[in-house]
Amino acid sequence: MNEVAEQTASNWANGGLWVVVVFIGAFVLFGAIVWARRKNKDITPGEHRRSEEATRANYQDPVDRS
Repeated sequence: MNEVAEQTASNWANGGLWVVVVFIGAFVLFGAIVWARRKNKDITPGEHRRSEEATRANYQDPVDRS
């Protein structure tokens, strides 16, 4: 095994690269949450009202889906 391969294997074995992977994953997850919350805040009051009315209608008059 050459020196570069040994160093790479050593880094993975010590967990140093896993720390980097976990932090990158956390940032990606945080970004996805922020994006989703922002996208949901763009709903207009009319759209929100129609969604609430449709939800209430579904609960009041359930459809047999079997």
